[in-house]
Amino acid sequence: MNKISLFLINIVVLLSLISVPFETYRASKANELMKYTIVIDPGHGGKDNGCIDGNVYEDEINLSIAKCLYEELVSKGFMVYLTRDGDYDLAGEYALNRKNEDLRNRVNIINSCQANILISLHTNYYQNQDIYGPMVYYRVDDENSKSLALEIQDKLNQISDLNKIIHSENFYLFRKTSCLALLIECGFISNPEEKIKLITPTYHNIVAKQISDGVISYLRNIN
Repeated sequence: MNKISLFLINIVVLLSLISVPFETYRASKANELMKYTIVIDPGHGGKDNGCIDGNVYEDEINLSIAKCLYEELVSKGFMVYLTRDGDYDLAGEYALNRKNEDLRNRVNIINSCQANILISLHTNYYQNQDIYGPMVYYRVDDENSKSLALEIQDKLNQISDLNKIIHSENFYLFRKTSCLALLIECGFISNPEEKIKLITPTYHNIVAKQISDGVISYLRNIN
């Protein structure tokens, strides 16, 4: 056996030894993610369309992005649930106050899933058509939710080319749950350019990917 052949054999053996620990490391990281349960809440639905601009309905956009995010997170190893997976709200047929009952049932789902993270997805509308870009809200006085919000806002700023900041809020879903909780306004259908993006399935995948990357960045920082 000549020296070149021996050298090549040694390289192959060395690479195989390196790849085994790498695969083990990658598997261990996937197992870490499996510990986390994430509930995705597509806002509105059914009789509650949310914001409307012409024939563009917020609840449809929310659901489409939610389904993309579901696929992204499941592919990373998370346990993921949706509060709704179709065009309906969560109130009963004869509810006296549909909005209140809808929100209560969303809370019941989130809590029954024993969620670690809640991501509620919405789409914005504003009278000033110049305003655009995704915005992240987190539970007031919750430093862990704030840290997660910062990671996701940073990822979303990369696609909007803006320097949006996060905002604290005291939404009903935040008050009635104890997990890390965010509400993400995925953009403004009142902005003509962003509205075109928000009705495009390819863009829904991009937004979902950035949110997923933000979640993973946060978890890497705490693990």
